[in-house]
Amino acid sequence: MPGSDRKTITILKALLEAEDGFVSGNRLANELGLSRVSIWSRMEKLRDQGFEFEAVTRKGYRIVKKPEALSSWLTRAYLEDSTIDYELVFLSSIDSTNDHATRLLANDFEAPFFVIANEQTLGRGRMGRQWYSPPSYNLYLSFASTPNVRPDRMQLFTLWMGACIAQHLRNRLNLDIGIKWPNDLYFDQKKLAGMLTEARVDADSIRELVFGLGLNVNQVQDDWPADLKQSAISLREPYGRKLDLNRMAAQLVSAISTGYETFISDNIRNDFEDLWPQLDVLQGQFIEAESRDGPVEGIASGLDNHGSLIVKTNKGKLVTLNSGEVHLKRF
Repeated sequence: MPGSDRKTITILKALLEAEDGFVSGNRLANELGLSRVSIWSRMEKLRDQGFEFEAVTRKGYRIVKKPEALSSWLTRAYLEDSTIDYELVFLSSIDSTNDHATRLLANDFEAPFFVIANEQTLGRGRMGRQWYSPPSYNLYLSFASTPNVRPDRMQLFTLWMGACIAQHLRNRLNLDIGIKWPNDLYFDQKKLAGMLTEARVDADSIRELVFGLGLNVNQVQDDWPADLKQSAISLREPYGRKLDLNRMAAQLVSAISTGYETFISDNIRNDFEDLWPQLDVLQGQFIEAESRDGPVEGIASGLDNHGSLIVKTNKGKLVTLNSGEVHLKRF
């Protein structure tokens, strides 16, 4: 981030930390080596992005209103104390954050980086499905990297990232969020988020990796399309109030970055084995699955060492699913 932008973020962070209190303009000018006019011009830039400030002589400035919609300035300010230094690409609207991240990689944009959008017009889920992505309610982001790791290392990647995100949300919101194999976050048997990992694989290495997340944050139940009303849920519903979209974006950037760095260090196996039983919403449930070899029914019985789902059929046979669509059996 250019130095001038960094100083604007520092000003905003100081105002956020003061909460309802005032921050002296002289203090900001002295700490940042800027003139009072320069401080004011940066605050005008923030006003253009939806912030409102109060200025009182001999007291300074304070924030009276923050933008509720996704804001690059606000998300970056919430991240200011983080050790994460990846580039964040913010977009008002895009076809798909995964597709845009792939295009940036193809044009040699320096990785790792995040693409974060207020809206997706062609958001994608697994198996070519569309991901419902209206503006201003939810989070749509993709993380792109060039890991250069062996392809066999990637077998647990999506599940590991899902575990990191689910654990973060559980700790942050005190909600019993789990993972439905292979790539969904669930709450109360409803879909809360979807993940989509895409990679460019050479003969012996993962050259490019894009991890996408669509998280339902503030969607109101009455606003879901008819075909999703019974199967989808947002964090707002069980949490009981609207969440700060920008604070949530900053926290997820941090959680995903930390999860990725841990994964690359090749030290996840023990942590994953400890986490998965706490998060697995299918464990012990009777399921129906569509696999490459046809339909499978039985009891979900955990994962093997490669992250494949183990299903115990009615005949006692153990079937391993590497991929496929899984549904809880309805009686």
